[in-house]
Amino acid sequence: MAWPQANTFRSRTNYLLACSTELASPFLKAYARHYATAAPSSPRHWRKAILLGANHIGDLLYRSASLAALQRGLPECRFDYAAPSPANEVLEGNPAIHRIQPLEHPPAPGSAEFKSLRAENYDAAICYDTGSYLSWLKLAVQLGIPNRVGYVHKGFSAWVTYPITLHYPQPFPAYFRDLVSQLTGQPADWSLRPQVFPTVEDECAAMALWQEFDLNETVPVLACFVTTRQPTGVWPTTRILETLRLVHTGQAIQIVLCGAKLDAATLQALSSVLGLGCHLNAGRLGLRAMVAFLRNCRAAFTTDSGPRHLANAAGIPAVFLRNLRSMKIETGVYLDSEYDLAPDRELISPEKQAEAFARVSAAEVSRQLTEILNRP
Repeated sequence: MAWPQANTFRSRTNYLLACSTELASPFLKAYARHYATAAPSSPRHWRKAILLGANHIGDLLYRSASLAALQRGLPECRFDYAAPSPANEVLEGNPAIHRIQPLEHPPAPGSAEFKSLRAENYDAAICYDTGSYLSWLKLAVQLGIPNRVGYVHKGFSAWVTYPITLHYPQPFPAYFRDLVSQLTGQPADWSLRPQVFPTVEDECAAMALWQEFDLNETVPVLACFVTTRQPTGVWPTTRILETLRLVHTGQAIQIVLCGAKLDAATLQALSSVLGLGCHLNAGRLGLRAMVAFLRNCRAAFTTDSGPRHLANAAGIPAVFLRNLRSMKIETGVYLDSEYDLAPDRELISPEKQAEAFARVSAAEVSRQLTEILNRP
């Protein structure tokens, strides 16, 4: 039994509920034993494991930085990853991943997906979420996976056979690096830069679009991601457009507005409003090809979402405004090529975010963005 860490909860009610799961440990252990197919074993005996947890594009990208170390630390183990399409494209070709299970959410017991996973007879499940980790941990228990790696700071320690100590707070990518470090015994000293492996076909697709846009290599190319699925906590689109106008006024620049296929109409409308002759890339490239395309750009100006991590994978400056709903240390910069231009505030409720963002000057953002674009 391990008591939850009170400082990781924003609600006392949730903390007390987590404590109650520790009081119920004997019953939870009995529940897990009912499903278990074998006794827990040492990681060096594992031959087949699956990674379970949050699996949106950004989640997969920033954890990809530690996959090579995971494979290096447990070289006899084969790792599968539960991740849906199209996000899982960023994992394809990664030498540390044997197979991708195309799942976004834990499948219901009795479903075809559940039966398929159970038939895999995994030795271990790495439940890597630091927030709401219950659903994936419960799946690992119900699948009968005997070794379950995970955090215990929010309760349910009875279901974790290999607990990971949470060093709180730190950047989200560093949490997974810590997990891999504790699991494999390696020092947590490797880079947090996402790792993506474009194919030759991806490289060709990226170059074809570059040539179609007739981009001039002597003039800085700025990839701009202005759309997001996040409902709150982001800088208004009108301010982003104002920033682009100011940057364009101050120097020669080529702007590529990027997004998903369903953003095509929105990007076209924004381009018309800007009137700067922007190029439009609405889902023209897959995610790996997008990384290849970004490698030729001078920088990316983006919301705090998946594209930020694509830019990090490409190794170019990622200029963004952090989501103000979260802690700065967790969602702020985690690489020296990132630039967070959000106000120095955090954990702001949705109704107060407009006030906070009103203090962010488009003129100041454009000044800093211009400076970054002109760095050698």
